[in-house]
Amino acid sequence: MFDHPQLWEEIGYRPQDGELKEGSSITLYRTEETSPKFLEDHSDIDDLIQFIIFDSQEKQIRWLTEAIKRNLEEDELRQDDIVVINPDPLTTRRSVGPIRSRLLEMGIQCHLVGIDTDRDIFFKPGIASVPFTGVHRAKGNEAGMIYIINAQDCHSTARNLASIRNRLFTAITRSKAWIRVLGVGGDMEELQKEYVKLKGQNFELRFTYPTEAQREQLRIVHRDVTTAEHKRLASGQTVKDLIENLESGSVHLEDLDKKMVDRLKAVLREE
Repeated sequence: MFDHPQLWEEIGYRPQDGELKEGSSITLYRTEETSPKFLEDHSDIDDLIQFIIFDSQEKQIRWLTEAIKRNLEEDELRQDDIVVINPDPLTTRRSVGPIRSRLLEMGIQCHLVGIDTDRDIFFKPGIASVPFTGVHRAKGNEAGMIYIINAQDCHSTARNLASIRNRLFTAITRSKAWIRVLGVGGDMEELQKEYVKLKGQNFELRFTYPTEAQREQLRIVHRDVTTAEHKRLASGQTVKDLIENLESGSVHLEDLDKKMVDRLKAVLREE
């Protein structure tokens, strides 16, 4: 959420109703100048953008490999028209391994960018091969068909929300035409619900612009948390430790489970 509301207009949004100011309800839309309609003129939106839920990793793998095969054999796409992106850079090598193995069994050449190629080589020159990549290496590269796998990792109600949503945004914007957002389980269901709601609003953004205090609260609640910080928050702390961490700012009240905070308040009132 921008500190300066006018930045929304600088990135191509326009107010449809309401005002771009703190505390005001606002509806933002994109004009045909900032989002040209040429894709929608020849393809249905449900063909261009799909959020697809699977109940297991195996089903995600099977669907993806069959879809890539159809792209190459029936849709007249080339290998360099397709990119498969895993949003979490720490799990990419492990996550794409079974998918690549199945493609190779099907006779479809593929490679992991930065591992099977030099760091700066994205598409293999002179070789028909489907690139697999983490989100960071995907920056600056585009393709007609983008598959995002394990998108459930980009859903959260708490910490690191800004970072993981930026990963999803970066991956989606690599597409020149078609985007397939794939994921497994309940978090993917929640992500799909958000997309369905947005599509139902004709992709308009409707919200109340947060005040400075609310934006600061959002930054605290959804900030990046290191593994060590996460373990500390998840583990039990003595009251003394908790008070010291709150006073030092290494822990924020917003980091604590609300039910536990309410119970602590109730106990202190009884005392």
